Amino acid sequence: MILVYPDRDQRLSLVLTLRRADLRGHSGQVSFPGGQQDLQDGSLTDTAIRETCEEIGVCRDQIHILGSLPRFYIPTSHYDVHPTVARCDVTPHFQANPDEVEEIFSLTLRDLLHPGFKCQETWRLEGRDVRVPFYAVSGHKIWGATAIMLSELEERLRLVLPKNVLLELR
Repeated sequence: MILVYPDRDQRLSLVLTLRRADLRGHSGQVSFPGGQQDLQDGSLTDTAIRETCEEIGVCRDQIHILGSLPRFYIPTSHYDVHPTVARCDVTPHFQANPDEVEEIFSLTLRDLLHPGFKCQETWRLEGRDVRVPFYAVSGHKIWGATAIMLSELEERLRLVLPKNVLLELR
């Protein structure tokens, strides 16, 4: 769930979570709320809403679905990701699920569009040097599937925002 909301200063922001370091999968990584579909979920959107409620305490009555981003497959984890985009009309009261979430933090849409938050490093993976792009936010490196979703959202925003707004971000 890519959840957009007005922060205390009325800046549009996205909520992100840092997964607990002792979790079985994707431990210690930054992610959006979400997870695997359960049998009781009527749709993948229902899954995103349920998981958002379970992980950060923002539930169905506060969430307004805007649409989705293209689905994509993550070969390393064998997950098919279906990003849902939604909004809250007011700043939500976040409540981290202590079993899953170490930290909840946000990224303003303005910062998402600012080039200063995009970085890259060379990592040694499976005996090869690989260039890894990431977003540097609140002391965290956002990479992998979460960075792919942020990049897709960023590009879509760039298509619809006026040029003068984009020029202000340089």
